Amino acid sequence: MNKRLAMESVLVTLLFIIGFVAWNVVQGMIMTMNYVPDLTNITSSGTPLQSKIAFGTLVQWNITSMIMAVAGFILLAAAYYGLRSGMQRWTQRS
Repeated sequence: MNKRLAMESVLVTLLFIIGFVAWNVVQGMIMTMNYVPDLTNITSSGTPLQSKIAFGTLVQWNITSMIMAVAGFILLAAAYYGLRSGMQRWTQRS
């Protein structure tokens, strides 16, 4: 097992996950900035306007979701490791 390639696989997987989360945050910020509520239809219904706003989602981390997250991370790192080691063997043969 190539230790350098294994470390690279873990780092690339971490960067991929961080990039995915950052993209979702930026996308949520853009959607929030561009949202314009339709106040004309709300005031005619007679219900009071909402005074509190909830941001984000509620995630309950039970043991099953933790195992799935760790397994997904390991599978993604293993897939990267397999692809990179396969590419290295292929280029050495050529």
